[in-house]
Order: sequence, then structure tokens, then C-alpha cells
Amino acid sequence: MTADEVASCDGLALQRRVLFSLCAAVFFLSQFYRASNAIIAPELQRDLSLTPESLGLLSAAFFYAFACAQIPLALFLDRLGARIIITFLTLLSSVGSLFFALSSGLYGGLAGRVLMGVGMAANLMGPLKLFTQWFSPGEFATLSGLLVGAGTLGALAATTPLALLVEIMGWRWSFITFSGLTTLLAAVFYLAIQDGPGAAAKTDNGMPKAAKLTANIRFILKKPDYWLISCGTFFRYGTFMAVQALWAGPYMIEMLHFTPVAAGNIIMLSNIGYVIGCSMGGWLSDRVLSSRKQIVLMGLGGMALSELALTLYCGGSHKLMLTGVFFCFGLFAGFGNVMYAHIKGIMPLEMSGMALTGINFFTMLGVGVYIHFMGWILDHLASGRQAGLDGYQASFFLTFLGVAAAGVAYLFTHESGEWSKS
Repeated sequence: MTADEVASCDGLALQRRVLFSLCAAVFFLSQFYRASNAIIAPELQRDLSLTPESLGLLSAAFFYAFACAQIPLALFLDRLGARIIITFLTLLSSVGSLFFALSSGLYGGLAGRVLMGVGMAANLMGPLKLFTQWFSPGEFATLSGLLVGAGTLGALAATTPLALLVEIMGWRWSFITFSGLTTLLAAVFYLAIQDGPGAAAKTDNGMPKAAKLTANIRFILKKPDYWLISCGTFFRYGTFMAVQALWAGPYMIEMLHFTPVAAGNIIMLSNIGYVIGCSMGGWLSDRVLSSRKQIVLMGLGGMALSELALTLYCGGSHKLMLTGVFFCFGLFAGFGNVMYAHIKGIMPLEMSGMALTGINFFTMLGVGVYIHFMGWILDHLASGRQAGLDGYQASFFLTFLGVAAAGVAYLFTHESGEWSKS
């Protein structure tokens, strides 16, 4: 290899490291914004005069908006390229964070959460699309697992660190601060990232032809595996985030009488488990088992058992058990991230963006539905304005039923194309 070839390889390796780091950073913000309401829930209820049901709606608005944004994202991510889309939407989320910080009631808070949801909509699918251009197919599950694991540090930041920050400056100034950081990161991303190495960086800015677009949509919708994987991700991520991103906080603070920092510590452990699970699941899938389906099934099974244990938990002196349950809950939820590699391996490469965003629609829709529905249950089983323990146990049991059903359905999926013998 000549000196020029070595320099070229070194330059490409550096570009890939920068790409991965900035993709992890934008996904960090997405995870922070989606999970941030759990720790500040009591303050939101007080300052914005929210019932449990309206608190659920406020938190779910982020995920409903995020899910709806996947539809146009699926149509244009392959055509316009991830760089422009991520930059523009991330700037939009900074405006949403500012709106949220300045809100005085439910509707102002909803406007902020909707803008944040739309703004963060491309910060996982966009990086995954970039990975299909910059890395080999055999690296995809490992890299996507590492991305989610690294980005989930944002969810960690929304636990104990956010609780400490709120103690210092209040929740409003905390979100104003993150609005500024979001704007800065969007600018850096635009300046440093290309859609692909060399010629692959060029994107077709023309509108997709209606006939081809319609054919691609029909192809995906006729695939039974698309619907089975979508069902799996609806319940897997929907139940995990409904608990971790919102209801775990009020449950521990109001029902178990933990301090916000103590509750944040336990939620943080679930996020640590999720980071480990995402990275481990991708590595096991690529390097050990050579299977997407088996990893996902292990994840769904472990999640179902964790949710059943959470349903049966009665408080008291069993805090160590609760800590272990939350850690395992996050760990096995992280295994389910391999679903993205699963759908990518089943679909043609040129449809990867549409396929990934297609299942991501159900991923985020599941969170919105579960957060909102759990809030409805808690509100209708509440004593006065505060939810009761019976309401939490009933809502946790519904998370168990959903994930268990998704696990059974996932048995009927086919293995990813990388290893399928058929």
C-alpha cells in the first residue's frame, strides 16, 4: 500500500469517527428530551396545573409528533440525504425546548413538546441511513447498538444529572440551556458531516417518482415481517419509555416516597442497562449468534419478566430488588434495538431509509399510546389528584401483556437476509 493510500485510509477512518461521534451527540439530545419529564413531573403538575391524565398527554405529545414525522421522513430521507434533514429538524427542536421552558399551562407545554418531537424525529433514522453509506453491512448491528448505547447517555442525563440541575436553576432554565446547546450542535453537524464518502455523498434532490414511490410502499406493506417487527417495536420501546421516561418517576416519588435524586438514580440504572443491552445485543447478533431474531426474542422475554416483577413489587424494604428489576428492564429492552438491523436485512438496500423509518413510526407511536393510556388509567383509578398504587400496578401489568404478546408474534418472523438459508 502506497503512502497516498495509507493517508486516504487514515482520512476515511477519521471521517467515520467524527461521523459516529456527532450522530451519537444528536441522538443524545433526542434521548434527553424524550425522557426528561420523568424527573420534573411533580414540578410540571404544580407549575402547569396538570392532572395525571394531562401530564400523560403532555409527555405523549412528543412521541405522537415524533411518530407522525416518520411518514414524510420515510419518503424523503433516501432522496434528500440525512445531513440536511437532521440539521433543520434539530434546529426546530431547539425552538421547541424554548417554548416548553416558557410555557404557562398545558397548551404552551404541548406546543413545545410537539416541536421537540418533530425536531428529534430524524436523530436515529438519519444516522442509521448514514451508516448504510459509510460502513459495511456486517458492521451495521454493532454500530447501531453502539450508537443507541452512546446516545442513551442522554436518557442518563435526564435522570440524576437533570434532577441536580433542576435543584440549582429550576426546570425552566434547564431547558433554556439545552435549547442553546441544541442550536450549537445543529450548526456543527451541518459543517462537519457529508451524506457519504466521495461520490456517495451526492444526493438526488428531485422529487421521487410517484410510480416508484407507490411500488416501494406496496412492497413494504405486503411484507408480513414488516408488520411483525413493527408490532415488536411498538410494545418493546413503547412500554420501556412509558415507564422509564415518565411514570417511573412519579411512581417512586409519590408512591414509594423516594427523593427525586434517589428516583433518578434507579431510573439511571435502567438506562445503564439499556446502554449495555444495545451494545451487547448488536455484538451478539453480528459476532456470536449470527442472528437478529434470536437476540430480539431474548430481549422481549427478559422485558416481559421484568415488567411482571415490577407489577408484583409491593414496596417496603425491597429497594435492592426494585433496582435489579429496573436494570434488567433496561438491559433486555436494549436487546430489542436489533430490530432495526433485522428489518434492514430483510429489505432491499435502496429502500433502507423507508423501511427503517417505517418501523420507527410504530416505535414512537407505541410510546405515545402507552404513556397516554397509562395516564388515563392512573387518573381514573386515582384518589383525588394523585394516582394510587393499584393504578400503577394495573398499568404495569398492561406493559407485561403487550410485550408478552409481541414476543409470541415475533416467533413468526423470518431471519435477516444476511444469514437466511432460504
